[in-house]
Amino acid sequence: MHIETQAELLKLSRLLECEENALDFLDGQDLGQLAAFRNTVSAFFYGQHQDSYQRLAGISKLVPTGASAKLATSVLGSVLAAGIASELPAERAIKLADKLPDDFLAKLCIHLEPSQSRDLLSAMPDKIVARVAQTLLSMDEHITLARFVAVIQPSALQAITATVNSGEAMVKIALYLEDKSKLDTLLELLSEEQQRATVKAATEHELWPAVLSLNGHVNTTLRGRMGNMVAEQGDAVLSHLIEVASEQRLWTNLLQAVNAMDNQHQQNVVNLETLRKAPVMESLISTVAEENSWDELLDLLPLLDQAHLAPAIEVLTGSQAATLAQALESAHDSKLLGLFGHLPDSAIPTMAAAIKANAASQWQAFADRNADAHEIEALKTALN
Repeated sequence: MHIETQAELLKLSRLLECEENALDFLDGQDLGQLAAFRNTVSAFFYGQHQDSYQRLAGISKLVPTGASAKLATSVLGSVLAAGIASELPAERAIKLADKLPDDFLAKLCIHLEPSQSRDLLSAMPDKIVARVAQTLLSMDEHITLARFVAVIQPSALQAITATVNSGEAMVKIALYLEDKSKLDTLLELLSEEQQRATVKAATEHELWPAVLSLNGHVNTTLRGRMGNMVAEQGDAVLSHLIEVASEQRLWTNLLQAVNAMDNQHQQNVVNLETLRKAPVMESLISTVAEENSWDELLDLLPLLDQAHLAPAIEVLTGSQAATLAQALESAHDSKLLGLFGHLPDSAIPTMAAAIKANAASQWQAFADRNADAHEIEALKTALN
């Protein structure tokens, strides 16, 4: 099961109060539709009791804040208090929050519906947010923390991230983000030491599927910076990362990360011994074809030494030869020219035969567009 699907099903199972594996039958469903379904169910549950929350919120406004806080902890409980808090004016809710113990506030936040509490959460003082966040971290409530990243003030988010010393927690919060466009903001707030801790945590806690999946949501600068940190961990870690990409079919995410690295790190990654294994190369090229990420792959193939290029060419002209038509149609011409110009003389006849058998018309169109390109002279000769 894809790591992001696992994360979404975990969030849904918490909402439905069922065992996580009870929802395994939903594996393969569109991720966006699963999230939309979860949000619809959450809104339905809230709507079922909203009238009661509004009446209790109205009564609460008639009672002194100290008494209201005592009633919340001793009578109402965190579930009911969360619903009432969403219906209170922000100013009143903040006064109450300041009188409630942090552990109770943390439990209340687990049941708070962010879409119904956006104004309240946005207005909450940074000091309260940071305090409650620390309590939630101690409870391993990464899902709850992730749900609020998009609705709290940037200054409150900065106050939280400044105190997070667990790379594992940061990876999990990032994985459970409702809005992955906030990932850049979250990672930019981390110090270099914290960023390195997230990379280290991926190895120590088997979180590479999550890290690779998240890589597709960050900007190129961050991708390169974090990718270089990964590469600095050594060949053993990189080889394991390649195996994870192969098993989870996260090749496009990995290719994007490698393309953003420094050239020396790129050379090291693409020439790892692990990539010479036929099943790994088979998985790589079949995933690239499935996801049409040829440009990401073709950028790196010219960096392969001959020992690593040979198995790539063998797969590309053998078991995956049918994908050549797609590559010739979809990839940028300059990137294809980079590959063809890097072919050793011994591989020219094999590549020509594979093109002739699987992509003759696509090759002709490509060759016509690049009639003066010296990189394909040998191939044109072999195909004539």
